[in-house]
Amino acid sequence: MTTILTHHHLTAEAIHDKHGDAIMLTQSEDGFNEPNTVVLHPWQLRAVCEQFGIIASDPQAAKTIATLQRRMLGLHERIRALFDWMAEHSDHKHADLTYETTQLLALLDLANEWVADFEDEDTEGAPLHCSSVRNSLQPSTGFADMPTSTDQPSLI
Repeated sequence: MTTILTHHHLTAEAIHDKHGDAIMLTQSEDGFNEPNTVVLHPWQLRAVCEQFGIIASDPQAAKTIATLQRRMLGLHERIRALFDWMAEHSDHKHADLTYETTQLLALLDLANEWVADFEDEDTEGAPLHCSSVRNSLQPSTGFADMPTSTDQPSLI
């Protein structure tokens, strides 16, 4: 484990002093003045970070959030896959699927909103926005003339 972290003019170092384990923070603006140093117990540093919202204070809450985020991403992927299947393989030539596709587009809009703020999303898994989908689909799929969500009443 690395015991020293340097970030710009700040150096953090894990030390052991007469009171036990500690973290020494040293900051110098330039090479001419004496650096400023403070020694903190790890619990003190954690309390400061929790107080200012830098880290979550409840490990169970963080675990629950991660679980919900994972489940929402999974649901988003299933909705997106269903939308892709409907666009590519459904029988628009012989059946009127306007209601089904309208509801699916609304569900996809909701799923996009659910995952919009997730930080670790790569470009491949980025939300698929319905307005761009409507504009990019071929007229032969039957989705080109789809009403927007403002044209149809929502079930929500």
